[in-house]
Amino acid sequence: MAVHRIVSLVREVPDLLLARSFFVEFGLEETAPGRFSTVLGGEQLILRSGAAPRVVELSLAADDEADLESIRARLAELGITASLVNGELQVLEPATSILIRVSIGERLARDPGASAPTSIDRNDLVRREPVKPLRLGHVALGCVDVEAAKRFFVEGVGMRISDYVMGGPFMRFDTDHHNIVLLPAPMTLLHHTAWKVRDVDEIGYGGARMIENHPERHAWGLGRHAASANYFWYLKDPAGAFAEYYHSEMDELADGPFFWDPGPDSEELPVAAWASPALEDRPLVPEAMKAPILSESR
Repeated sequence: MAVHRIVSLVREVPDLLLARSFFVEFGLEETAPGRFSTVLGGEQLILRSGAAPRVVELSLAADDEADLESIRARLAELGITASLVNGELQVLEPATSILIRVSIGERLARDPGASAPTSIDRNDLVRREPVKPLRLGHVALGCVDVEAAKRFFVEGVGMRISDYVMGGPFMRFDTDHHNIVLLPAPMTLLHHTAWKVRDVDEIGYGGARMIENHPERHAWGLGRHAASANYFWYLKDPAGAFAEYYHSEMDELADGPFFWDPGPDSEELPVAAWASPALEDRPLVPEAMKAPILSESR
């Protein structure tokens, strides 16, 4: 019994049409204007028009009613009030002011592996079909009070900490290395969304297609993270955050919820074990943070 996955993310963006076009090209299926689905996860991204980029809601899935009651009780011990509305737990996360929804939902099937060539035809050897992300794997949030937000998700929601990277906790529900990341920032913001694909070939093919006519979208990649072993390619989305294609065979090898527990003397690992050179000195700084960083450097 536990919270086991991200269901969906709701965002406000200044240019809705541009953002919609980006995520369609990225490979998500637009089932209705501003509503996007993945292959396994269903409707996982909802975009709305807003004056400024903003994360509005983050929805999670739990196994049963006992999980909802347990979360509500733990949050009450932290002095946070959560409400049950039509069988769904709703609570405003105090550090970020993001509405967190927890509902009862089925667990997703394990991610399918890459399909092997079925003949000796050379056309089967190199992927040419559009990339279709399997699911929303994790969301990285910038916030002012990382410790307060960490207490909410770890002590309240029941997540586990896998590692600290870039000064923030990488937290998980089950066998993924991380599902929610908290990073120090001068304001609440979306740092990136990460969308799992079938293999590293899809990352390379998808990333190359995305920047073919829009080189300004490139942020960082191809590379491999050090802590989680995820392969990655980050792209700049039109609302000032990043969209990441990723794949990890390590998540599939994890044999239980304790697989990623760090040892007591574990050191903080670098962001990448290896990666192609980035075009910028700080490739993963969201647009909203660039002005404060420049002013501080002076």
